[in-house]
Amino acid sequence: MAITGIEYTVLRFLREQNALPLGVDLLELGEANWYGDVALEAFQRDIGLFAREADRASLLQWLGDVIRQLQTPLEASQRAALMFALPKVHYRTFFHARSIVSIDLNGTSQALRLDLNTPIDLGRRFGVVLNIGTAEHVFNQFQVFKTMHDHALAGGLMVHVLPFTGWIDHGFYNFQPTFFWDLAAANRYEVVLMLCGEIAPLKLTQLHNRESIIDLAGRQAIGQNVNLLVALRKPHDEAFVVPMQGFYSEQLSARSAAAWKNMR
Repeated sequence: MAITGIEYTVLRFLREQNALPLGVDLLELGEANWYGDVALEAFQRDIGLFAREADRASLLQWLGDVIRQLQTPLEASQRAALMFALPKVHYRTFFHARSIVSIDLNGTSQALRLDLNTPIDLGRRFGVVLNIGTAEHVFNQFQVFKTMHDHALAGGLMVHVLPFTGWIDHGFYNFQPTFFWDLAAANRYEVVLMLCGEIAPLKLTQLHNRESIIDLAGRQAIGQNVNLLVALRKPHDEAFVVPMQGFYSEQLSARSAAAWKNMR
């Protein structure tokens, strides 16, 4: 998983809209590294704008040191360490994260070596749970999404960034918008934001409702290598509910139901 221009731009936008919880404990499924398509000088400016005032000076100093180090020859292990450290600063900037816990079988030594295919109980819950490029690599999809639900506080935010189109043989799965609309409906999540995102060049298209994807498909405006970014707010402490696809549970509009049949 990585923080690309998609995640950076969207989280920055949500922070500007005061839509991100602040001062939270944060859990990431898959330990993120830094993709490298966001200018660190722009990140410096955003630290000055969005970081907690008490953290601002130290974060700016650290990032300035990173920029200078990256301008010199580095061993691969040194560069990798910096790439894994940058997302933590990103979380501290935009979420004011007070603690960060990562689960990753292939992450740094700080990550918890836990298998997301199996039930996990960390004995605590989090204000933000991130699934950025991780669930597609886990066979047991039920358990991944239940783990996120169970570890999110009531009122907490769950953020998913997962492949939609393309990403050939990248993971076990690509995900459709209906997956998240139906997941949200079954568990009464608030859909804070859903969009299609392409990394290069950066392109973001918001999906306002179920019909949005029909409109994009009709205009042949869905790219070849697209991610879905979905931010969901969990408003309650109820048990996780397995969704039924909206077509079969008769939750679709007449237009969406017709498209389900006609766009195959």
